[in-house]
Amino acid sequence: MATARAPLARVRWNSRWVEWGVLALCIAIATAVLWRYGQQVRAQTERAAVQSTLGALRTALVLDYVNSMLPQRKRAAEPVRGVPITPNPFAMLQQPAANYAGEVPAALLQEVAPGRWVFDKGCGCIGYKPLEPDGLDAPAGAQAVWFMVEGTAAAYQLRPIQAYVWGGLPLE
Repeated sequence: MATARAPLARVRWNSRWVEWGVLALCIAIATAVLWRYGQQVRAQTERAAVQSTLGALRTALVLDYVNSMLPQRKRAAEPVRGVPITPNPFAMLQQPAANYAGEVPAALLQEVAPGRWVFDKGCGCIGYKPLEPDGLDAPAGAQAVWFMVEGTAAAYQLRPIQAYVWGGLPLE
């Protein structure tokens, strides 16, 4: 008696498998492209939020100066015994910034969560630790962008300590 052999199962490469493979490849390419654009949009959004916060801080510094010109009003940072005090611009805001981490020295910046602003009393500067540092073209080893609070004859000003470029645009 002859024994019947079961036929070997073979994968048939018909047009249906090719169509599904091409569709999967198209979806993978579209996902990769959209993910890359999503990263760029997140970096631009973060840059816009930083620019907006800097604008609010600059406005607060100017309003403090204008307030000091009114009779019987003082500036937020009056010199003590002739030593000028650098004001904390975040303290001048009507509402505190939601992502303000407080007064933190630059040496302890690694303990601050990304996406937070800090004020360093020692140098009289404000800093921002980016969420996504890849979008920021900063000098090597820079963990944050820093702005010096400078006193002028008129209002205090915010000046970047170094040249920062974020998403191809200068951060000022």
